[in-house]
Amino acid sequence: MRLFARPQPRAQMRLAGQPRDTARPLAVMHIPKTSGMALIGGLTAALRPRQLLSGFDLCLFGGFDRFDTIAPDVRSHIHVTPAQVPQGADVIAAHMACSTLQAAYPAAQMMTFLREPRCRLLSHYVYWRAQTPDALSPWGAWAQVSLSARERLEVFLQRAGIAAQTDNLSLRMLLWPHPAIPRDGFIAERDDAMLVEQALARLDGFSFLEIIERPGLTEALSAWCGAAVTYAVVNETPHVPDAARTLLEQEFTPAAFDALHRRTRLDAALWTALAARHMAEPAAAQLAAAAFARGVARFARLLAP
Repeated sequence: MRLFARPQPRAQMRLAGQPRDTARPLAVMHIPKTSGMALIGGLTAALRPRQLLSGFDLCLFGGFDRFDTIAPDVRSHIHVTPAQVPQGADVIAAHMACSTLQAAYPAAQMMTFLREPRCRLLSHYVYWRAQTPDALSPWGAWAQVSLSARERLEVFLQRAGIAAQTDNLSLRMLLWPHPAIPRDGFIAERDDAMLVEQALARLDGFSFLEIIERPGLTEALSAWCGAAVTYAVVNETPHVPDAARTLLEQEFTPAAFDALHRRTRLDAALWTALAARHMAEPAAAQLAAAAFARGVARFARLLAP
């Protein structure tokens, strides 16, 4: 079974984008479970923005439309259109698609970070599995979506209704909305080459982008920002309730492995293309394998009964 989809032949991705322009806002496309809290925390400590903006657009919600059930203080951070995104921020670090950020802040410099995609998706599964109904109560009907991670891994990965959160999420956030990306369904493999090419072209427009596993990430980010950025590991995953614990080795069925590959095949192409800017393909494959092995070991500890 292939672990990674190969990007189609194209011009090599640029090693660096535009230099940091302090006169322009900085917009971070925060892909969930990519160590974003740690990186954004380091960024904001270094840049000391006057106004920091976070929040969501609709790209992560798929076909969900019961926003009226969500508590007002949570609902106020979900922006239906770019016109609703508050203005005046000098750093925007949000779970919003590239299109929303560019429409709301057209002068902003764009930044994002990619994580080895199988690790990202498994981290998403463990994080949601750790949530409790009480903690999710402000999210109204959306709570049932998050609680779907209490199912077996192979079932969770094959639920088309949560594809907006699980199916090649990095590519989705880069290209949303897109006619070839269903809201409540999986991306068809016939569109792989076209979507990867378009996503790589979109990434070429970012001022700074990296994979979080690359050695030297903090130094490169500090040099780009013109200020020392710290990257302290932040463990976002809360304690997993006893009722939600499981042996991860039992979750890794053949069906689960197949679904894990399909849900990450396009993001893997993007991750590999970014890694290839700094290292040869064999080294990138080794880096991905090492990250996956570390991730599985950590998730197994978090979930162990």
